[in-house]
Amino acid sequence: MNFKESLPDTDSHFDSLTGLYNSEAFYKEATLLLKDCKDINYNIVCLDISCFKIVNDLFHMETGDLILKTTADYFKATLNPRTSIGCRAEADHFILCIPSDELNIEKIIHDLDERIQSLHISHHILFFAGIYPIDKRDLGKLPISQMYDRSRLALQRVKGSYQTRYAYYDSEMRDKMIDELMEKKNLELALRERQFTIFLQPIFNPRKNTVVSAEALVRWIHPVHGMISPGKFIPACEDNGFIVQLDRFVWEEACRLQRRRLDEGKPIVPISVNLSRLNFYSNDLPEFLSSLVEKYKLETWMLKLEVTESAYTDNRLQLLDMLSTFRSLGFTVLMDDFGAGYSSLNMLKDMPLDTVKVDMAFIRELEKSKRVAVILKFVVELAEELKMGIVVEGVETQFQRDYVASLGEVAIQGYFFSRPLPIRDYEAFLDKFLLIKGDDSHAVN
Repeated sequence: MNFKESLPDTDSHFDSLTGLYNSEAFYKEATLLLKDCKDINYNIVCLDISCFKIVNDLFHMETGDLILKTTADYFKATLNPRTSIGCRAEADHFILCIPSDELNIEKIIHDLDERIQSLHISHHILFFAGIYPIDKRDLGKLPISQMYDRSRLALQRVKGSYQTRYAYYDSEMRDKMIDELMEKKNLELALRERQFTIFLQPIFNPRKNTVVSAEALVRWIHPVHGMISPGKFIPACEDNGFIVQLDRFVWEEACRLQRRRLDEGKPIVPISVNLSRLNFYSNDLPEFLSSLVEKYKLETWMLKLEVTESAYTDNRLQLLDMLSTFRSLGFTVLMDDFGAGYSSLNMLKDMPLDTVKVDMAFIRELEKSKRVAVILKFVVELAEELKMGIVVEGVETQFQRDYVASLGEVAIQGYFFSRPLPIRDYEAFLDKFLLIKGDDSHAVN
């Protein structure tokens, strides 16, 4: 297939100077190309002309246009129209979508140098390139525009260098760039630009086979780097204090979702949100949570609050006081990662809790260790004696699910039932299940 034939031949799809695709058409065509050629490894290549602005300033505009046309003519003559496409993105930037086995970047740069030198322009003009090898896991998830952004990041590494004139975007580059993003000012910008979002992981009653609640988890989808691991940015947010702003964003997003579903007449289940330890240094925390529930006209059972052992060990007395306040306001309080630390039983003695969530480390060892099975059974019986609910995290296999279900009225969270889901997928998932009213479920019909 000649991809130039897949779009109507109208001026709106092509750059008027070079005759190549414009960026909007290129993104659409490259998406189709990758979809039709899933078995082929592709690269997105960004090429940039050095000192192009100087050329336009020193010479007539026609000289700059001649360079662009010559570059475009080279791509038209050399790219295989059945497997590759090119475009002029902006000013002096060109983009290629080309199979890996057809990409000889050194030859491309050498040939372009020769063509430009043949124009006899009295200025040394060089081409630089950044290359993004497309990860097949990105197909259908990462837009071509973001792949282009990644190739531009690679280009920035070598632009102006005379030792090498091309670079590949790789995991090392990504990690370095992400490390730089962890500064608080960058995180605040990401929050303003709504790069953060919430995913929701359903929590099940395995005996009734129904969703009884969900946990809201923050995700960072960067416009260039894609999904950034929470294991990377959460510790950084805790270190620099940004976690307080991020938590409050998550709480509000959860409330916003609950309100919208209620307005649409759809059933809901409680959503639990995490309260990182730094939040407990904010004296206005109970008032903020109450005002949030009031703002969205929700009832307090619709938003559950999860705390961890680290909050208990940091500031025990203040935490206990706040938890009592939360419960007096009608909130349900959960202790997350129960059993992960050494003070778990102490916390059960002291803390006013409604539910404990058993750390996933227990369930991972269940099939290997009889002692773990005994401990898990003991924890469930202990929670029942204390009249607390219990959730077991990290359930991934049928054996784990069946054993936990055999222990009693225990809720389950884990990949066996569902991964954390984007809001739209969570809602579709939720609507498939029969939501029941009861002690563990507050579905609203």
